Amino acid sequence: MRVGIIGGGITGLALTHALAQRGVDSILLEEADDVGGVIRTSRHDGRVVELGPQRTRLSPPVRRLVDELELRGEMVEARSGARLFIWARGRLRAVPNGPRGLLTGDLLSPAGRVRAALEPCTRGIRPRESVARYFRRKTGREAYGRLFGPLVSATFGSDPETMPAARVLPMFLDPLGVKRSLFAAARRWEPAAAPPAFTFMAGMATLPRAIARRHGDRVRVAAPVRELRRSGRRFEIAHGGPRPDSETVDHVAIATPAPAAAELLRAVAPAAADRLAGLRYHRVAVVPLQVESAPEGFGFQVALGERLRTRGVTWNASLFGRDGICTAYLGGGLDPGVVAWDAARLERTAADEYEAIHGVAATPIRTARPRLPAYDGSWAALEGLDVPPGITLTAGYTGRLGISSRIAEAESVAEQLAART
Repeated sequence: MRVGIIGGGITGLALTHALAQRGVDSILLEEADDVGGVIRTSRHDGRVVELGPQRTRLSPPVRRLVDELELRGEMVEARSGARLFIWARGRLRAVPNGPRGLLTGDLLSPAGRVRAALEPCTRGIRPRESVARYFRRKTGREAYGRLFGPLVSATFGSDPETMPAARVLPMFLDPLGVKRSLFAAARRWEPAAAPPAFTFMAGMATLPRAIARRHGDRVRVAAPVRELRRSGRRFEIAHGGPRPDSETVDHVAIATPAPAAAELLRAVAPAAADRLAGLRYHRVAVVPLQVESAPEGFGFQVALGERLRTRGVTWNASLFGRDGICTAYLGGGLDPGVVAWDAARLERTAADEYEAIHGVAATPIRTARPRLPAYDGSWAALEGLDVPPGITLTAGYTGRLGISSRIAEAESVAEQLAART
């Protein structure tokens, strides 16, 4: 079997590696001049600056990949004991470690703590309710606005009011052990309960670039796919670039965002293409800042209803020893209009709000605006989606976001394809 992989983000690259580990031939085609997709690392005055994901966790799939690529020596783990904070009621408040901290700490008012304590008495997910309605019903408006709403929004870059609970919450809760009561397993937000967070000395782009180097004979960049068509029982993938050509493969794995996947499927599965074209995405503004100092911890998310346009900040300087670097996030589903601002306004807003919160100077470096799946009502189009035999969709919209989840899904797809050889 020969597999054609379209898309050189972390999913497509991890699938390339996993297939090679299982002895399955493959070819990856990437439109851009470099691999990595939303994982983008640059440098500013010698400092590492991330324009996409700032870190991942050393989950079992990630650990296997890092070890197989011999990258352990390049890892930088988050500082021990780092905490996440929420900006609420005019100051930063630590996210509690487990249910006792939530019910005794200062994140919630006394009335909010009493209401949240009733969560074990409430029922599970109801049909057709949103993520926001689920958490308000389970834990109360205050706990939703100050904890669960910001955490869900930060995880998906979307608006919990528009996200169907039945589709989204299993991705948010189940992989982290929350099955019945949120408080019975509330360690899902406790840093000590999760695999350690880490990055690489040269930035997160180290990982995709290492895969591309390891499998250089299987990876082609600057090779935009022009057409996907059937060729008997096989498929032809026509691509452009410096060496326009076509690849004949037995199976196609499409690891691109939904709009690009829709165009690829137009000739071979028009009904599926129409559905995928309707999936909505949100843009998030990523604004790295050069700062005088940063507090100790992961960073903070902003409680819902606050007047800040910043949705959160990662304290790279303290978390990973990134000298003078922090990263602010604006926009997403909670504030989509912000991303239409020009770069100067975005950068000025991020710097001004950092200074207002921390009381130290901040200078913006640049702006990136990656797109993330909305995981909203448009995702109903995936129900009963019918793609032809021989084609697999594997991207952010087919599962959970995050580098660890993308690598895990790539391993699963590779296992299925290897079993067919």
